[in-house]
Amino acid sequence: MNTNLYTEIISDGLKINYESAEEIRDFISKWFDDFRWGSSTKLDIVRAAKEAQAMIADPRYSELLKK
Repeated sequence: MNTNLYTEIISDGLKINYESAEEIRDFISKWFDDFRWGSSTKLDIVRAAKEAQAMIADPRYSELLKK
């Protein structure tokens, strides 16, 4: 498994497994254009991850997940 610090922060912050955290990290990287990983605090990352998690679960965003 290729570990990633940001994925670990998401996994720990949201209390989810690593694979789900990877999916959320990838979603943020692809669709949150203004999000800057390097200048974000752990809290910023977890907040963005919560928002991304909600978007992933929302059927209105299903088209984004297919791209």
